[in-house]
Amino acid sequence: KLVFSSSATVYGSKNPSPLKEDMPTGGTTNPYGTTKYFIEQILQDLCVSDSEWGVSILRYFNPIGAHKSGRIGEDPNGIPGNLMPVFGNDSNTPDGTGVRDYIHVVDLAIGHIKALDRLLKVDGCEVYNLGTGKGYSVLDVVKAFEKASGLKINYRIAPRRAGDVACCY
Repeated sequence: KLVFSSSATVYGSKNPSPLKEDMPTGGTTNPYGTTKYFIEQILQDLCVSDSEWGVSILRYFNPIGAHKSGRIGEDPNGIPGNLMPVFGNDSNTPDGTGVRDYIHVVDLAIGHIKALDRLLKVDGCEVYNLGTGKGYSVLDVVKAFEKASGLKINYRIAPRRAGDVACCY
């Protein structure tokens, strides 16, 4: 039995959001997504070749936040100077920043536990997207943090990274 933490990057750039588990994968836009895609293919083939295997592939988007204990989540070195990198503001989105589905790290951990519970009851390979099903731009998230905290969030817009898609949720 194996739970594999994959990524929504396996959907590539050709599928429209919201992304669904039955959409085609491949055509990835960066090495990270390609490695996740290849591992998924190996695990799916393994389940076909040996029926005793059970694999749950969890595709998720952008983990964010921390557990209230501080034991899971961000643990930056030194004093962080920004909320998150803002890579580019020239995407074809309402404010130019990438639109993503953000999932809280605690919800992500619960999703992994539920996937393992399911695997104890079934064999084969199952794929699940973990997320809210709604996309938010990077600047939407910055504004939400400002509103919730009552503080101005410092951020800097850097050039867009090669392989980043405009919208993925």
